[in-house]
Amino acid sequence: MKKEFEWFDKPENIWKLKVYGLLTLLVTVAAELMGTGDSTHQWDKIPGFYAMFGFISCVVLIVLSKFLGKWWLKKGEEYYDE
Repeated sequence: MKKEFEWFDKPENIWKLKVYGLLTLLVTVAAELMGTGDSTHQWDKIPGFYAMFGFISCVVLIVLSKFLGKWWLKKGEEYYDE
């Protein structure tokens, strides 16, 4: 059976994805460091806070979805036989 989307199977594409992701992260943090807006909260003064917050939030969402999928949504093999 032929795969419909083989882009992630090529090592050079994985390398490109990592490089572009890292560049995007660096540009985002650099743009945040250059910003001199008025900070109304204490966490606005931490350099790179929103990049760290976004990364940690993403990891929490992935772990939570895996937990929910394994313990709540997944049914046993005999579930439909009853």
